[in-house]
Amino acid sequence: MAREFGFGLVWYDCHTMFLAAILLAAVAAPDLDVLLTPAPGRLAVQVVVGRALPSDWTEALAAGAPVSITYRLRLYRNRHWLWDQRVAAHELVVKAQRDPLTGVFSLVAELDGEILASGQVGTLEEAVRWVTHPPPSEVAVPLRREPLLLFVRAEFLTRYKLLVIPTTVGTDWVQLSVPELP
Repeated sequence: MAREFGFGLVWYDCHTMFLAAILLAAVAAPDLDVLLTPAPGRLAVQVVVGRALPSDWTEALAAGAPVSITYRLRLYRNRHWLWDQRVAAHELVVKAQRDPLTGVFSLVAELDGEILASGQVGTLEEAVRWVTHPPPSEVAVPLRREPLLLFVRAEFLTRYKLLVIPTTVGTDWVQLSVPELP
């Protein structure tokens, strides 16, 4: 409780404002936004990368090297008495490459090796937007009695430590519960 007028009230107000500022700074924008839309036997997944891409990645794209972002989708059955059971695993790979002669960026999105969408854009910003906002992908969802969990992660590139130990640069795993059909 705040004290009456004087030094105590000023200290209390400053202390409260300082704690509020720390809490607001701790609540940062998520690295990966995922929107789920259920349908009978299917689940539409829309993924958006909310953070800046590594500079190595954007420099490689601008130079004409083929780059990609791999979105890993894992579907688990949430069981209370046993460990979670993996139901399905999918990979959405979004590729981009700049043609050095024309300057046009070629874009391809593949879900489990099958082409989902493709296109071409003229600027680096449009190519980065297309890769970080891939088209929605539909995954099969089994009929269920237990609740389902979806884990999603975006991987940008792989770096090597000591030339042999791979480390993946990407977002953290995002866990979502799959909504029931109405």
